[in-house]
Amino acid sequence: MTRLIALTTAAACAAAAAFAATETLSQRPGDVIEIEVAPERLAECRETLQQVAQRPAVTDDGSPILVDTTEDLPGVVCVAVPEA
Repeated sequence: MTRLIALTTAAACAAAAAFAATETLSQRPGDVIEIEVAPERLAECRETLQQVAQRPAVTDDGSPILVDTTEDLPGVVCVAVPEA
């Protein structure tokens, strides 16, 4: 009986370790969303992004995210695009 418990515990630990290793190795850098704006509005766009970045992260229903998972969110940058 002790052997069965030991083997079950070892199998559970091995499964947890394999899952953790898979998650660690499969992480990719976050995507970057580019907001294309006219060159004269670039400063305004960057200022707005700074203001938004200072706000706390919330869920879709507006409740705050208690665990900091914002590193999983994509980055956002403003890019000046000349008008054609």
